[in-house]
Amino acid sequence: MNALTDPEAFARNGATDFEALVGAGGWRRLRGEIRRRFTDKPDADRDIRYRGVMEKVECSFFGWLLAQLCRLIGTPFALHRGRDVPTDIRLVDDGCGGVIWQREYHFAGRAPARVQSTKRGGPEGSLLECVGLGLGMRLAVFEANGDLHFLSLRYFCRIGGRYLSIPHLLSPGTAHVIHRDLGDGRFHFTMTIHHALFGTLFHQDGVFHDVVEDAQSIGALR
Repeated sequence: MNALTDPEAFARNGATDFEALVGAGGWRRLRGEIRRRFTDKPDADRDIRYRGVMEKVECSFFGWLLAQLCRLIGTPFALHRGRDVPTDIRLVDDGCGGVIWQREYHFAGRAPARVQSTKRGGPEGSLLECVGLGLGMRLAVFEANGDLHFLSLRYFCRIGGRYLSIPHLLSPGTAHVIHRDLGDGRFHFTMTIHHALFGTLFHQDGVFHDVVEDAQSIGALR
C-alpha cells in the first residue's frame, strides 16, 4: 500500500467545489438543475432533502455479505434487496466544509435503513468519500452526455495518521454513480459497484425530486 495523502493536508481541504472538479467545459455542458444541486450546500441551519423511489435495490450474495460486515463501519451499503423502495436523501453540513450524504430506505415490513458517507475536498483538488474507521475512496468527477458522473479511482484507509491506498482486489470494486436530470425538479440516480473477481456487487437506480421544507420543519427533524 502506498501513501495517498496526509492528515494535515486532508484537514486543510474539506470544502467541495464541483465546478472545479468537473472543469469549466464539462460544467457548462451540465443542465442548470444539476449545477444548482451541486452548487447549493447545506449549512448549520438548513439541510437539503430529496425524496423518491429506488426502483431497484440489488446486490449479489457477496454484496449482501459485505453490506452486513460493513455495519461495523457505519453501514455504507443498503442492507436489504427490494423493488420500488421509498427512499429519502438528506444532505447535512459536517461542520468542516464537507457534506454528509444520508439515504434512508423504507423496505416493506422492515425498520427504516439508513446508509451514509461524507464527501469532502481532498488534496490537489480531489474529491474523497469517507465512511467509518478511516475508510473511503478517491473519486473522479466528470460530465458525459450532459450527466454528472462519480467514478472511484482508489480506496484508502487511514492507519497510524496516514492515508494509505488499498489494492483494488481487496476493495469493494469500482463504484460508478450517475446523476441525470429529468426536468421538473426530478433526477435519476444510478449506482453500480463492480468487483474484478466477484462481478457486480451492488446496483441501485431510482427517481427523486427536490423537497422544500421550511426552517421550522427542518429544525424539528434535527
